[in-house]
Amino acid sequence: MNPPVNPPTTPRPLVILGMFDLTRLKAAMAVRIHNLHLALQPLTPTLLLSGSRKTRSQAVRQFLRQGGLSQTRAIYVEASTSAANPSDLWFLWQAHRAGIPIVIFIPDGYQLFPEIFPRVGLKVKLLDWGWQISLRLYQRTADCLLFPSQGLADCFPNRPFTALLPPGGLASRPQSPITWHPPTISYMGGTSYRYGSDLLLEAMAQVVTVYPEARCLFISHESSYLDSHPHRRAPWLTVTQADFTQLPEMMAQTSVTVIPLRQNRYNNLAVPVKLFDYISFGRPVVATACQETAHWIERLGCGLLCQDNAQELAQGIIHLLQNRSQAEAMGQAGYNAVQNEHSWPHRAAALWQIITKLTL
Repeated sequence: MNPPVNPPTTPRPLVILGMFDLTRLKAAMAVRIHNLHLALQPLTPTLLLSGSRKTRSQAVRQFLRQGGLSQTRAIYVEASTSAANPSDLWFLWQAHRAGIPIVIFIPDGYQLFPEIFPRVGLKVKLLDWGWQISLRLYQRTADCLLFPSQGLADCFPNRPFTALLPPGGLASRPQSPITWHPPTISYMGGTSYRYGSDLLLEAMAQVVTVYPEARCLFISHESSYLDSHPHRRAPWLTVTQADFTQLPEMMAQTSVTVIPLRQNRYNNLAVPVKLFDYISFGRPVVATACQETAHWIERLGCGLLCQDNAQELAQGIIHLLQNRSQAEAMGQAGYNAVQNEHSWPHRAAALWQIITKLTL
């Protein structure tokens, strides 16, 4: 008599709690969650709970009501840069009580740098209080905390087991030739003083004195900081909005990419997601020498570093426009690094290895 055959079982999913709205991929954290989720799917069944505060709260409550924790293998959290929802915290506490392994990624800590991000106003102080409460619960419930850099991890004492999970780049994307006609310098991201966007415009004013045909493509969803800048209406400047899905079109027009962050304690420990986006398309980078940015550019050989002033930034851009073979070699080095070692699938594999050890 043949032994009974057990019916196949569906593997329990990894639940991903993404504390950001992914309906439009215009913010770095939304892009990060989107790409990491896609990269995890070939490795394990996944269930993504994300959205605005309201929609995410509804999704989390429904998940708990339907007994979803009983079917969960592990939980991975991309934490908010501010206070978590009460429903997020309740979800994590219930999962912790149920013995489900929890891994939490801490993306930021700008509240720890009041000299750079002034903590002014009742709303800000209330959100900071909520963030501190969220952190305490993360530390209480997480089996492992992840950070984008060691510098940020060092800002959080009394933490459980930690590991690093920096951003990744797009894998298996065809590399298009660099566009040199006209020379186009591209930047994407924020426009506040911290981001150094004014330094970029001042540098470009110097670049066009050497390359009058040069153009600057400025991709941002928050361009009001630039409105009063004297070069805001310059003929060489195009300010546009684009989300992550439009990035291939933007990079196809690009000769050189720029990260003009001002150097300060916070920017020294931040790892710009845009760096890995840039090099995914084989574009060389000119960046100010903030510590973590410099670490990656030197390690990968994908660009030039300069001080955080317009003159040096301009000199770096002009150098690459004058030395195109070097620029193309840097672009190729960055592209190869992403494909071979630093893509989102590589990051997902590292994360899955951590989770697998916790669930053995």
